[in-house]
Amino acid sequence: MLRIATLVVALAVSSVALAAPDPKAVLQRERVTAAQKVYTAGVSRLAAGATSAEVVCSWSVRWLDAELAAGTPAKQAFPDHLSRMEKLETAMTKARDAGTVTSTEADVATYFRIEAALWATNGSKQ
Repeated sequence: MLRIATLVVALAVSSVALAAPDPKAVLQRERVTAAQKVYTAGVSRLAAGATSAEVVCSWSVRWLDAELAAGTPAKQAFPDHLSRMEKLETAMTKARDAGTVTSTEADVATYFRIEAALWATNGSKQ
């Protein structure tokens, strides 16, 4: 009877431990979500001329860093960041050609796209 009671208590304790989310993991996922929201808002603000490519690119890097810290595999996180930077570079190039942004804004996007391509190739920020 004592063995059964011990087993029941052990199972109850382990199920409580499994049910409680890791506070660090929760914060890491929240940081991913926050960076994603700021990046997305930045893209909209950039299209409206209310921010710079530098700001948007920097938030994509923060999003990347947050994903890596939260456990997103590098094989996924780096290509996702590269994709964001490729889209941004295309948009900035079109905007430059249309005369709505300076060539410097397009060059900033190109720099970050090249950096993202290097990181994706290396699988790290080296």
